[in-house]
Amino acid sequence: MKPPIKLERKFLVIILLAFALIFAGIFMVFRVFHQYENIIIENEDRQLLGLSRSVDRSITSYIQQFSRELKHTLQRNDLDEAETAYRNTGNTEALALQVEGTILSEHPLTYDILCIDNGSILYSSRGKTDYVFPPNAGLEGDVDIRPCVDASGTIYLSFQKGMEGELQYAVLIELTEFYEAVAGNLISGTQDRILLLDAGGRTLLYQTDEGAVATLVQDDTGGIINQDELNALLNCQSQGENVSLFYQAQTSEDGKAYTARMAAIPADGNNGVFTVGASLNYETIKRPIHMSAIRLTAYSSMIVIGILLLAGSILLVARRNARAQQEVLMLREQNLALEAVTKKSQALAHHQRLEIIGTLTSSIAHEFNNLLTPIMGYSILVLEKLPPDAEETYDNVLEIYEASRKAKTIISRLSDLSRKNTPLTFQYISPDDLVVRVLEIAAPAKPPKVEVSHKLQCRHLWVHGNEIQLSQMLLNLVLNAYQAMETEGGTLTITTEPEDDWICLHVADTGPGIDPALLETIFEPFFTTKERGKGTGLGLAIVQQVVKEHHGTVRVHSELGQGTTFTVRLPIPAQEDEHCDNSIS
Repeated sequence: MKPPIKLERKFLVIILLAFALIFAGIFMVFRVFHQYENIIIENEDRQLLGLSRSVDRSITSYIQQFSRELKHTLQRNDLDEAETAYRNTGNTEALALQVEGTILSEHPLTYDILCIDNGSILYSSRGKTDYVFPPNAGLEGDVDIRPCVDASGTIYLSFQKGMEGELQYAVLIELTEFYEAVAGNLISGTQDRILLLDAGGRTLLYQTDEGAVATLVQDDTGGIINQDELNALLNCQSQGENVSLFYQAQTSEDGKAYTARMAAIPADGNNGVFTVGASLNYETIKRPIHMSAIRLTAYSSMIVIGILLLAGSILLVARRNARAQQEVLMLREQNLALEAVTKKSQALAHHQRLEIIGTLTSSIAHEFNNLLTPIMGYSILVLEKLPPDAEETYDNVLEIYEASRKAKTIISRLSDLSRKNTPLTFQYISPDDLVVRVLEIAAPAKPPKVEVSHKLQCRHLWVHGNEIQLSQMLLNLVLNAYQAMETEGGTLTITTEPEDDWICLHVADTGPGIDPALLETIFEPFFTTKERGKGTGLGLAIVQQVVKEHHGTVRVHSELGQGTTFTVRLPIPAQEDEHCDNSIS
């Protein structure tokens, strides 16, 4: 009887473990979805704040435009003459003529232009004198910006300028049209909307089914304004900082309540006139998340139960496969060891080939230099002894000399590449000056369709290195970029910038880019993708050697059809020599 009891206990443990896993899975699923919901809220807040900032920028643009054009209008000499005529005769015809002939009168948002004397409206382009300006409302400054209301209850935004005791001028914009201009094309519907509250907390603008609405907060006796929305905007305005919160809203069609999310930015520090809020119906986002959580929990429970049903069979099969798995693991370890040995052998063979190439290159360079030296010397002697009228012979000999000099330069690069442990003269070098000098040197090689720009940000920083090698390194990168853009043209951009304890040099071109399969081999000596006779394959190898000798790094990022960027990072000296300024050339 003992074995069945033990078996029952095992099954009981398995059942308890199954229920524990199910409940733990359900808990974790809801926890993950709660975290996901928080992420959604953060993303929505960023989008709402971005929408609010976009509206704020539009408001700022219109405010600056109207303020600037109003001040420009009042600076005209003809207006001063019209004011003088009014003071002398009391006739406002000259003032009306000057006001109607301005840029403001032609602006599509301009509703009316007023001329005011001691609070009395002398002239209105629409012939209206029933405007009322609420006291202590709006923004005072060089141009006063405040709301005003006419007898019909229509609310306007006024831009007013003029000294006390003198004539004042005002430009009126109907707030609903202003709202459509700054926010009308950014939203659709009324559950997702943008709200504007003036800095005095008197006027609120928002979207309805019928269109934009501007209303005085104190006149909202019918409860059209959502008090939670208004409180959020007033709270944002009083605190002077961004606000994000949930609140209960109602649909305009059937009054059904829903949860809304609002993000608002204050008027202070932004456009100065309106606090901007953007809200959305959060139910449309939350409901799919909750439904997905329920479905995923149900499906996960089914999967767990199925897994538990298969667990017994798996345990039986597992014992039979244990030995086979051990053998597979042993074979896999042996295979990995063989692969490691193979890679080390290949790396050693490659290193040996490079050493052989270096040794051979060094001897070839020495022999070629011995041959090129007399060629260049005798060419100079022949040039000096040629008579003045032997122009053709002079050109031919000069061509021999130039070809020999170019060959010697190539041999010098080969020699530099193969040289090891050669002592270098290091000094403090300005990376910005280095870029300028290299661009001047490379100027004759620049293709006509290539544009060159640079952004130098290391004016007061230095690198400790060999100026000749660093110049050669940067020159090779520049010439490679020129050759990449020689046919189609493009832009070469060189940037220097500090990054922690490093100075970064970015050489970016807009050429055809490099095949990703070739990126691992472009720094190998004698590797080139150029046509025969147009490259030696040593440029990038020398770049890598110079960077290593200066304890730096070089990286390349390239996309086909987008261009290539080489980034060289050189260390900033920890302690510069106190006489380093005298060493900089």
